[in-house]
Amino acid sequence: MFEKFGEFDSWEEINRAAEAQKAEGDLEALRELAKENGFDVEDAEDFMDGYLDHFCMPKDTAYAKLRLEAEELGLEREFAMLKEEIEMLIEKEARNDNQTLALGIRRKGKRLAEYLAKVIDKGYEQAITPPKAILDKVTAVPSQYRSQMKTGMPSKAERMEILREYYCGEVDA
Repeated sequence: MFEKFGEFDSWEEINRAAEAQKAEGDLEALRELAKENGFDVEDAEDFMDGYLDHFCMPKDTAYAKLRLEAEELGLEREFAMLKEEIEMLIEKEARNDNQTLALGIRRKGKRLAEYLAKVIDKGYEQAITPPKAILDKVTAVPSQYRSQMKTGMPSKAERMEILREYYCGEVDA
């Protein structure tokens, strides 16, 4: 990720880089900029041809970065659902003319892997041993490990707090 152009800190920086490539008439560099940042190459072409006023917008950059990171991590199942949960929140904020989370996700150095690790850490801190009546019905875990088994996942409210704190430096009151 971000090998040729480096990591950008904002959607404005990406747009400035795109404008510079457009001014140079360098469609190939514009295509590379799009690929490296998770955008469709056709959008780069449309930008070059003047069909788009901006190369990208805040929400686009957040979705694109999350998609790139998820692909790099090979996210599956619960972790893919947690990424989708973030995308739903970005969409919800956008409907309310709020781009705070989208802007935070685009920030240089902010990584989906780090957010997910924080969620796992919180779940581990809260992990409990299920009641024996439940453990007796568990079949996928060998019996010698069941008494040591713990499970935990932060609530949605806790995940949202972790999300805002990590990406935006905020804590919901």
